[in-house]
Amino acid sequence: MPPTLTSEAVQALAPDPASLKAGQKLANPASWPTLAQDGNVLWGEAKGSGAHPYLVAADLRSADIATKCSCPSRKFPCKHALGLLLMHAAGIGTWQGAAVPEELNKWLEGRQTRAEKAAAPPTEKKEADPAQQAKTWAKREKKMSAGLEALELWLADLVREGLLAARGRGYGEWDGQAARMVDAQLPGVARLIRQIPDLLHEESGEGLTAHLGRLHLLTQAWKNRDRLSEGERADLLSALGLPLDKAALTRSETDDWLCVGSTTEEEGRLTVRRTWLLGLSGGSGGGEVALLLDFAPQNQPLGASYAPLQNLTGALGYAPSAFPQRAVLEGALDGGFGSLPARSLTLSDLAQQWAQALAKNPWLERLGVLLGPVYFSENQLCDMDGHAVALSGTVRSDEVWRFLALADTEPAYVFGEWDGVAFLPLTVTPQSGAAPAFT
Repeated sequence: MPPTLTSEAVQALAPDPASLKAGQKLANPASWPTLAQDGNVLWGEAKGSGAHPYLVAADLRSADIATKCSCPSRKFPCKHALGLLLMHAAGIGTWQGAAVPEELNKWLEGRQTRAEKAAAPPTEKKEADPAQQAKTWAKREKKMSAGLEALELWLADLVREGLLAARGRGYGEWDGQAARMVDAQLPGVARLIRQIPDLLHEESGEGLTAHLGRLHLLTQAWKNRDRLSEGERADLLSALGLPLDKAALTRSETDDWLCVGSTTEEEGRLTVRRTWLLGLSGGSGGGEVALLLDFAPQNQPLGASYAPLQNLTGALGYAPSAFPQRAVLEGALDGGFGSLPARSLTLSDLAQQWAQALAKNPWLERLGVLLGPVYFSENQLCDMDGHAVALSGTVRSDEVWRFLALADTEPAYVFGEWDGVAFLPLTVTPQSGAAPAFT
């Protein structure tokens, strides 16, 4: 079922603010010699700097909105596709009914073929040889053990020399140690080591100390892995960088979800998108939080995306964890748009919520939380009782103004990410527009 297209939904698809701003400038019929619609496919011709216009299309036949453009941009969607979608969402321009050009038909047919393959029943896979699996794991386990032993010695030397001395080390030191962890098949450890330079010049040193503590805890947990519970062991393996075991997913109680925001960032050569869902029903009355992770090489599309406050229906399975958050959503169907529910979690609850989560998974990097009623105040999120938390440093001043506008001058309910220090807001609903609280 195609999603209901709104300006907010289109804005959420933008890969970055610059692309969105450029797309908004192009949301003008004067820039489009041709605007057309063929069923749930939009297409048009956008004026460019060359002699010939760019051919642009948007496939709205499913909740997975996809776009294509003949321009040389490596961003998905590009500014031309965003302009096309924004005009259609706002009802701007005269749209003729016209068949899609042949060069776009090939792209649409390819998407249809891939969708049909994904929906087809899985072919019966040949059962893996348990003996061979055990042999492969034993070999990897040996390499990981050697890598973590070396890491423990390296951390001890780092701390013995002192944190001030660490600031004098060049980037090559950190990159070299990260590369050694990759060789030991510990990509999660390599990722944590690459984050160290960003913490070196923090004045208090608290962030760096905590970060090194988490690395050291990995070495100790690995030594005692046979004494961990199933969920704790899964969290350890995840932190070390082992891939998600989809065969071990635990089915959620609900199939009804609300997309409560997403954020995309670059990690090395990968683009990572985090999408958060909130359960709308279930045995506990709803309120389950689920995190979907998508990865792609830089400048490559990430695949299906969901708009903020988009209702979805689909089977969801949680990855094994002592504190389940990461999940996989299968066969999502669009159900229109909703709003954040009124919830009782307040700013004063955040510290306790974070402590309880860390007690279960000490390598947890962020928590998806729904807060309210709260209001924005420059670089802070505040409530009526005088509590305040800092906003993430990645939140720009123009984004704060956008959140203020969404709150419509009244207290609001806000979903975002909490990392124990700062809050990253993702979605806002004014208090008067919030859905009833879960019972």
